[in-house]
Amino acid sequence: MPAYRVRVVKDNLVFCAGHFITCEGVCESLHGHNYRVAVTLEGPLDESEYVFDFVALKRMTKAICDRLDHRLLLPSHNPLLDIQSDASGFTVRYQHKTYVFPREDVVQLPVPNTTAEHLAAWIGDQLVVALAAEGASHLTALEVEVEETVGQSAFCRRELSRAGR
Repeated sequence: MPAYRVRVVKDNLVFCAGHFITCEGVCESLHGHNYRVAVTLEGPLDESEYVFDFVALKRMTKAICDRLDHRLLLPSHNPLLDIQSDASGFTVRYQHKTYVFPREDVVQLPVPNTTAEHLAAWIGDQLVVALAAEGASHLTALEVEVEETVGQSAFCRRELSRAGR
C-alpha cells in the first residue's frame, strides 16, 4: 500500500519575533529571528484524492504565523522567570535582569522556553486543533519545522490518532 505525504514551505509562512532563552543559570540577551515554518502531513488519500488540501494547510499555518509575527515570545512555564502581568503589560525578572513589555507586543506561550523545538511543538498543537476543525481525521502524522536562521532548524513530529482506530 502506498504511503502519502504533503509538505508546505512558502515564503509567507514566516514570522519575525523576539525572544530570550534561559537555561543552566544563563539568560541570553534579548534578540530576534526571522523564523520560517514548514509543515508535513502524512496519511491516506481522502475522498478528494488528497492527503490534505494545500490551500487549506497554507491558510492554517499562515494564520498561526501571523499570531506570532512582530511580537515578543514569552514562555509562561519557565520556572526561572518571575512574570507579573497587568492590563498594560508584562514585567519579567531573571536574577538581576528586569524587562518590561507592553501587553500588545507579547505572545505568552505555554512552553518552558521559546526554543525552536518548543515553537515547533506549539505550532503543531495549534495545527492539530485546526485540522480537527476541518474534519481531517484520516491523517496519521504531522511534522513541523521551525527554522530560526538559514541552516538551523528544529522539528517536532507527532503521530496522530485516526478516528475509528
